[in-house]
Amino acid sequence: MRSILIVNPKGGCGKTTLTTNLASFYAVWDVPVAIVDLDPQKSSLDWLRARPSHASKIHGFSGLNCKPKLPHNVRRVIYDVPARPQLSAISKLIDVVDVVLIPVLPSAIDVRVTAKFIADLLIKVKVRHKSVKVAIVGNRMQMNYKSTKELDNFLMNADIPFIAKLRASQKYVQSASNGLGIFDMLPSAVKQDVETWKPLLKWIEQVIIR
Repeated sequence: MRSILIVNPKGGCGKTTLTTNLASFYAVWDVPVAIVDLDPQKSSLDWLRARPSHASKIHGFSGLNCKPKLPHNVRRVIYDVPARPQLSAISKLIDVVDVVLIPVLPSAIDVRVTAKFIADLLIKVKVRHKSVKVAIVGNRMQMNYKSTKELDNFLMNADIPFIAKLRASQKYVQSASNGLGIFDMLPSAVKQDVETWKPLLKWIEQVIIR
């Protein structure tokens, strides 16, 4: 079993979108996967409740009050963390995960919040968990926008890798409303979106199978 933590203190940066679509990728490829929702809003679990019965199976658990007992066959676990988490709580989670993904939007406010969080993470947490791999994922990227260029400038100076730029696409909205991810949709309809995921998926799997 390998675990992935999706975290950023900034609300609205796409943590649940990243969680649910990553889970849908594994499910479509028949990798037993579970989502552990740590957010009181339970957005990931709401998404799972909307998931149609014919869709590939994804297990879902709330991790708010106790550590969930995961099925023995689960091979990938994705933790969806709420906004404004305590760093002490993140530290405990990092003890049990293999990969930390930090989604960030291309806006000045998001970049500032994320930069501070990364600094705290590297100084207070990552130094005690040297085996954990951390990466940044750009979310809702629009390549010609000034804000996207500002994000690129920030990431050039970051101390952790910038793995992927996920497109600002209505396909995420359309699929999420039906409890689906883009990997559940017809490949021809989401070809451009799937292409932006390939570097991220390759990096995750290279990290966790070593």
